[in-house]
Amino acid sequence: GTSADMGQQSRPVERADIQPGDLVFFNTLGARHSHVGLYVGNGRFVHASNPRTGVRMDDLSNRYYAQRFEGAGTLLD
Repeated sequence: GTSADMGQQSRPVERADIQPGDLVFFNTLGARHSHVGLYVGNGRFVHASNPRTGVRMDDLSNRYYAQRFEGAGTLLD
């Protein structure tokens, strides 16, 4: 599914409670949950940035992503 689908299916997680394996959502295209990454711990997440750079790891504190952060969710019980 899309990142928006994942956002609808996930259970919200407070920012202070994000754990490795949780999804982190961003508004990068002017639409809610238009980008998603997988939180790996220590303030970092892995995501498919774009076709040119491919899969990469970034910090949630990175200015670009910090400004576009919309929340986190989990698909686990």
